[in-house]
Amino acid sequence: MSVQMQQRALSPWAPEFQHIRFRGSIARDRFVLAHEPRLGREQEAPLSGDEESFLRFLFKEAGLDLYNYRLGTLKRRIPACLRVLYASSFTEARRVVQQKPALLAAAISTMVIGVTSFFRDGGVWEQLRSEVIPALLKGRYGLAIWCVGCSDGPELYSLAMMLAEMKLLQRCHLLGTDCRADAIKKARAGQFDAAAIKSVPAELLARYFEEQEACWRVKVAIRDAIHWRRANVLTLHEPGVWDLILCRNMSMYLTPDASANLFPRLEMSLRPGGTLVLGKAERPFAASHLTSIGPCIYRRER
Repeated sequence: MSVQMQQRALSPWAPEFQHIRFRGSIARDRFVLAHEPRLGREQEAPLSGDEESFLRFLFKEAGLDLYNYRLGTLKRRIPACLRVLYASSFTEARRVVQQKPALLAAAISTMVIGVTSFFRDGGVWEQLRSEVIPALLKGRYGLAIWCVGCSDGPELYSLAMMLAEMKLLQRCHLLGTDCRADAIKKARAGQFDAAAIKSVPAELLARYFEEQEACWRVKVAIRDAIHWRRANVLTLHEPGVWDLILCRNMSMYLTPDASANLFPRLEMSLRPGGTLVLGKAERPFAASHLTSIGPCIYRRER
């Protein structure tokens, strides 16, 4: 990529992305994805008894199952959790949560981090715009779209802006869900600092954001087009049949067993011909009717 491209924010469907679109990609031939993911190095460091006891308490208070997540990853995040609770011990941290339940959301967010950004992986967005969405719309008026583990919203807002550019936003139903209440609150507000919006192309920033004192806020027309709800996809089956599901960089933090339950659930939620979008390091193992049609993109067979 040229220096000039690196110095300016490109539209994620700009022609400059074409030459890198399928670099290192999976071939487009059909195959059944049934392999298990490679176990992460984080499993090498088990939790101590005190750590596990505290995390069981914290996740239970939040309505989450601790053992759906890779414990080694959680172990590395415990110091950040204690800092946000202003606690120097697990006993003190437990007492803080019990006395100030409002801090529970912030504590859980340090453990279950939602890493996301606007228009992440430009080639994926180009294929969604030029191929996937037009194909999904054949014979249909609009689309039902679900963003799983939406964090504070950049990915679904990116999709909403893209649909607005395609004159399709008003014909689509968009839902974002996350297991963290504070993430959903931030997503609904649609406020982002300068660092968060640096990957938004200038023309889209001008068209769909308004600058406020210390942040940028998504304009009301885009905010009102999206529904947000707190929900845990591992325990709640979202009603409806979806045309497009985005679940990016979530399964990489789950145990193999939790992932093995997640992907068939998402597969069943797609209509035949519907599309699932994952992160670069993820594969929908245990799902038996998904075909790779591009990097990170899988179609449910009819």
